[in-house]
Amino acid sequence: MDKIYNRVVILGAAGFVGYHLAEKISENPNVDVILVDNFLRGENDSEFAELIKKSNCTFFPLDLTIRENLVDLIQKDDIVYNLIAFNGTRNFYEQPLSVLNNSGLTAILIADVCAKKKIAKYFYFGSSESYAGSVELGLAPIPTPENVALTISDVRNVRWSYGASKTIGEVACFAANKEFDLDFLIFRIHNLYGPRMGPDHVVSDLIQKFHSSNPEVFGVKETRSFMFIGDAVEAIMSISSKSIIDDRIINIGSESEITILELAHLIKDKVNPGLVLKELGSLQGSISRRSPDITLMKKYYPSKLTQLEHGIDKTVSYYLERM
Repeated sequence: MDKIYNRVVILGAAGFVGYHLAEKISENPNVDVILVDNFLRGENDSEFAELIKKSNCTFFPLDLTIRENLVDLIQKDDIVYNLIAFNGTRNFYEQPLSVLNNSGLTAILIADVCAKKKIAKYFYFGSSESYAGSVELGLAPIPTPENVALTISDVRNVRWSYGASKTIGEVACFAANKEFDLDFLIFRIHNLYGPRMGPDHVVSDLIQKFHSSNPEVFGVKETRSFMFIGDAVEAIMSISSKSIIDDRIINIGSESEITILELAHLIKDKVNPGLVLKELGSLQGSISRRSPDITLMKKYYPSKLTQLEHGIDKTVSYYLERM
């Protein structure tokens, strides 16, 4: 972006990625950072309280399923990061309509309002869940690039409330671009971890389990590619700042794939070395393998990523200090 923009709006700012992104952006005292969250998923904790005390930060506790709230919030020439997501596997099954409203409806409304307000740039945060069905059906390769089909494998399974919502958010970006010339970029996020990630994440879940001597590890044969939150924020900030981006969708993640059992041993050795792990099968609906093709990310952000062991060290230290 050649012009300097002074107003950045971060929607979903109290969530894991939203908080870390907001903290980084707020380091520039010349930028007015507008933070929005309704705490449906984000944490209203002491760290977020400190963030919104900064002189260049303003917080609004808004429900963005209400269009009028968006119309009052968004201004011409804003930079808008949309990290809203009512995620968590339990929510997909127990509150699927709420997931659709707070992840899908908001994505449509935000893209629409941003386009009509003529904002400077819209960054939408998608999810690897959008193509999970394609991987499951053998329609997408692993590592998975950005241009694969986004498939719902079984519409009767309400787990797809989230994947479908994130997909409609991507569709809304292209639709708003076609109809109102919205300038946008989609970051498709993959298995980020780190301090303040919340309880519904395999890394934090295992740290807490092992600390309390619970040896259960589900989905030991599943594989994931984990990316440290600090690397993700640096990549996002670096790519966001570029004046010319040839691509509309960019995977944000790591290409280093490991099994959940390997991850569990890495965490156990730092939290409770003497614990004997109890290896269990996968939970219902869990994806057996996930790893992104990050060729495009490396094109715009060629920096070396944090090694998993080093990132786990930082994350374990963060949680153990709070237990």
